[in-house]
Amino acid sequence: MHQDYIEKIRRVAKKKATRECEDTSKTHTPITLKQICLNATSKHMDVIGMNVLDLPTALIKDLLPNLNIVDLDYVHPTVKLKGISTSCLWSGILQNILGTSKKKLKLKEDELRQKAMERLFYFTFFGYRFRSDIKYLLNVNFNSMLLVMAKHVHRLCLHDSRYLYSFISEQRPVLSVLEKSVRCIEVERDTQLISVAARCVLYVLHRLIDHGAAGEVVMWNPDPILLGWILHGRQSQGASQSCPVKNKAKGTPLAGNAHAANSSSTIKWKESIEDDEEEHVIPCKRPRLTSLSLKKESEEFREYMAPEHLCQIFTPSAGPTRQVCPLGQIHSLEIKEFGDHILPVLLPLLSTWLCLRSLILSSRKVFQKRDVLILAESLKELSETSGSSLTELSVGYLADSSLVGVLLDACHNLRSFSMEIHPMEMFHRPLQEQPPQQETRAELLLEKMTVKLPQVETNLESLYSVLKRSSNLAAIHISGVRLSRGHTHDKLLQTITESNRCLKKLHLEDMNLADCHCAIFNLLGNCMLEELSFKDCRLLEKCSKKDEFMRELVTSLKAIASLRSLNLSHNRLAKNVPALGELFTGTLPSTLTELDISSNFIQPPELLELAKELEKRRPPQHFTLDLMCNPLDRDPLLRDQALDTLRPLCHVLTDQWNSRTTMADHISNM
Repeated sequence: MHQDYIEKIRRVAKKKATRECEDTSKTHTPITLKQICLNATSKHMDVIGMNVLDLPTALIKDLLPNLNIVDLDYVHPTVKLKGISTSCLWSGILQNILGTSKKKLKLKEDELRQKAMERLFYFTFFGYRFRSDIKYLLNVNFNSMLLVMAKHVHRLCLHDSRYLYSFISEQRPVLSVLEKSVRCIEVERDTQLISVAARCVLYVLHRLIDHGAAGEVVMWNPDPILLGWILHGRQSQGASQSCPVKNKAKGTPLAGNAHAANSSSTIKWKESIEDDEEEHVIPCKRPRLTSLSLKKESEEFREYMAPEHLCQIFTPSAGPTRQVCPLGQIHSLEIKEFGDHILPVLLPLLSTWLCLRSLILSSRKVFQKRDVLILAESLKELSETSGSSLTELSVGYLADSSLVGVLLDACHNLRSFSMEIHPMEMFHRPLQEQPPQQETRAELLLEKMTVKLPQVETNLESLYSVLKRSSNLAAIHISGVRLSRGHTHDKLLQTITESNRCLKKLHLEDMNLADCHCAIFNLLGNCMLEELSFKDCRLLEKCSKKDEFMRELVTSLKAIASLRSLNLSHNRLAKNVPALGELFTGTLPSTLTELDISSNFIQPPELLELAKELEKRRPPQHFTLDLMCNPLDRDPLLRDQALDTLRPLCHVLTDQWNSRTTMADHISNM
């Protein structure tokens, strides 16, 4: 078999060589016989198939850049088993699609592949047409490409696009593939219920959630009736309905309170449906809702837009006697640009939403205290219900940090909590908060916490209280904290050191730790961290003996045997960066796999000195070194020498820094 397809390549190459030599004589562009063979092989991959992988490794590496995206995806798993990396190819494709500058993306090989295929699917999905001369799209069958790309789509963004109807009608096999691959659906803002194309959105939502594997929904400032339609019946783990399509858990519709909408919207929906249907089909209704408080518009909308009705519209062969469609479960809901009109729809469902694992609510406006208290009441009822699954909660913006305790006390089963304080509100509030109540409060089960505070003076007593009650915390991310004049972050660092002994990941960002060196060293000497980030923490700002501080910092970091990732970006390390070479010295050198020193005003001489230190010490294992956003263009010769020295020792992430165009912006953000 090997000889057969090699002989076929030779015959094709010979014919092609004759034609291309004629073209070459005209254009004076030399082309080798090897390249002709590679071009011929890539063009006939549909015939050669996996046999091409019998070629020597060197030839396979030369062939891969000549393959189109479908063939590259086809051979990727086997090529990976052979130890051949395709990261640079997928990275190049993704950068071409995104139109980004030529810099290395911080993604693994499989992630680059998935993102490239998913993004290309989006462009094709919404009607974008690429140039015909793009190498990775040559000799590609459009329908085959869509099917291949659809397998990699994990997150699908929907809106009432004019392309959606034709996509559903002409590419139904692709929708079937998406049902298996899509895990998250994002519904964009301004999806109007009176739009004819919006029915396509509802149909796709139904197919992906109820017939497919999607269980995560992201919505931008949703229409309350649309939100009610999506959540209706998909939030319960109660009694099941029989399902002829697939064996999937269904929920029983629960009582809710949808926000009132203009009745004209519903009328227009009815008219648009009835105009499009050739014959009237009575929709299969779900069990009647028990709450009399539901608005008439919401009831009629759900009736006319019932999934069974949509299936009859878009799949007429199913016939009018089609049984009730299954109802999937939504276990993750994220609402962006959360508004007051959402609460009447969401809150009544929360207390019985047993399958909900993650709830993320973000808004441009501050959640008023009364709304937070009502939300906490519903969450508490859910938390106290047997079978509750909620473990992740994110809310922003809160009026002040004292409300954190209210939400956490309501959700005692939370494992992950994230909150953000609105900065403008803090300008109008007194800095002195009421101290936390002294009665014994329950231990929290939190394992991950993210806190984003305003860049104004903030009282942290509530945060200290939460940290002390969360001994199981494994990951903490705190950013933007500002204290009043004369105060330092020593207490915060001390609280973390004493109360969070299980901590594996600590990310402190945009905080002034210039006066906290002793507290930092105490923390590092009593931890088992795997990830540590002091991003933009002004570590050297008040150092009179920077070299001494860097040596002590390196010694403390080396003592953490578990440490794998270190981020010191945005700290103005500059000429002090060579000291980091000492991380890999001694009998117990650091085993870091990631070191981020981006945005530190590192110039070529300092980088070369660091490279020589690393070359002398030879790190025990290959690691990733992030050098992004440093003015390395000041001396191109020294820069290239430093990079050439570093590349055998580590995976270097760098960019095409241009001091003339980017330095002003860089300094303004430092």
